[in-house]
Amino acid sequence: MEASSASAPTSSEGSLRRRAPRMCYCSSHQKPVLVFSWTDNNPGRRFYGCPNYWIGKKCKFFQWVNDEICECGKVLILEMRLRILKLQAEVSTCKKREKFLTVCLILTLLLCGICLCVILALVG
Repeated sequence: MEASSASAPTSSEGSLRRRAPRMCYCSSHQKPVLVFSWTDNNPGRRFYGCPNYWIGKKCKFFQWVNDEICECGKVLILEMRLRILKLQAEVSTCKKREKFLTVCLILTLLLCGICLCVILALVG
């Protein structure tokens, strides 16, 4: 029964340890933003960073949110991310094709309507 004391921290303990920082260290003292890392060493790992970093101001504020990912997890996350990007591109292609086919259908129906009107005018 003593083994339960060595278990992982509960969610409340984990959330206390990883609570969002109140503000970064740069002169603007803005609240850090939550960002996902997509580097090969830390794919999908979340961290807090200064919101000014991406606009050219080099504030050094950085804080990981979650623990490091094992090597197998890194490989899987990168593979799944590439698969998601590929599927998103495929969906985009399908949407473009759908728009093109919709326009073709509308033009075909319009042409059929015009032909029908011409035939009815010739017959009648």
